[in-house]
Amino acid sequence: MGRTLALLVSLCLGIPGLAIPAWSHDIYEVACCAGRDCRPIPASDVTPTKKGWLVRATGEIISYDTWPLKRSPDGQFHRCAAFNDFGPTGRTKCLYVPDMGE
Repeated sequence: MGRTLALLVSLCLGIPGLAIPAWSHDIYEVACCAGRDCRPIPASDVTPTKKGWLVRATGEIISYDTWPLKRSPDGQFHRCAAFNDFGPTGRTKCLYVPDMGE
């Protein structure tokens, strides 16, 4: 019983190492993510081009001035893919990009 109470208190107080981390889906807009379609990606998965961000997995270019491009609130890249298809046939719904020093 004591261990359960200690865990409960740590969750409430947010003691590091014992608290439950925030789910990454908390940052994604509903229009981009159906609760399963978004995830962090390495910076190497996208490349800036003259026209927009090239999504290497699909060959798509997400234009710098379109709504699917979003500012990443955590400084990491994130991709939302239709029907959770992150492979070469997938379609990017949203691409979250960190500030690039502009």
